Amino acid sequence: MAKSADQGGGGAQEGASRNVPVGVSVATTPGPGGQVTARKAGELRDMGLDVDPRKVGVPAALQHLAKAVNIAFQTDYGENYLESVYQAAIVRRGEVHIIHRDYFGFGDSWFGQFGRLLRSMGLTLEGPDPASPEGREWIRDKGPSSIRGLFSLIGRKLDLTTEYEDRVPAYVEQMFDRLEGSGIVVGWSRDDWEIWTTRIGLDIRIAPKAAEAP
Repeated sequence: MAKSADQGGGGAQEGASRNVPVGVSVATTPGPGGQVTARKAGELRDMGLDVDPRKVGVPAALQHLAKAVNIAFQTDYGENYLESVYQAAIVRRGEVHIIHRDYFGFGDSWFGQFGRLLRSMGLTLEGPDPASPEGREWIRDKGPSSIRGLFSLIGRKLDLTTEYEDRVPAYVEQMFDRLEGSGIVVGWSRDDWEIWTTRIGLDIRIAPKAAEAP
């Protein structure tokens, strides 16, 4: 009889413990403080920056695109030969400008453009396709080579060899696909935007297509 009573008491205690609101969290550091919430544990990033120009307007969509690019360059969303050579994104004259790190700081004035040209010529003399990640790696491994750099420039401009800038628009689209998949941006559509690179400086330009402009 005593054994039965003990079992009954244990069941009551177990039932009562199930009703006690107990919260469990995991500390992010060995010391006190810091919790891993469900959002952090699941790496949920639902900023929801709307980049649909028809819904939020072109100025807001451009600002959201630039902000998303800068976030991407600080995380793992630009890891497709973009974040290794591009520095930051800004909005200027109705476009998103993603600045190549080798040309960061040059303005839009005539002197700035001339500076870009001089910088581009200097890079060409370093080796083949020096503004691309592959070119940087080649120069780092084999050393500078002005002759190879000039031959590479001629071959790329004559479409005899592929150019890094030809692949950049596809890399940008992939980055925004990832950002949309993670919830950082919403309303992203490749059909809404034109993406291209400048002839001097390899900066990326993103602008709404004519049909999407107000």
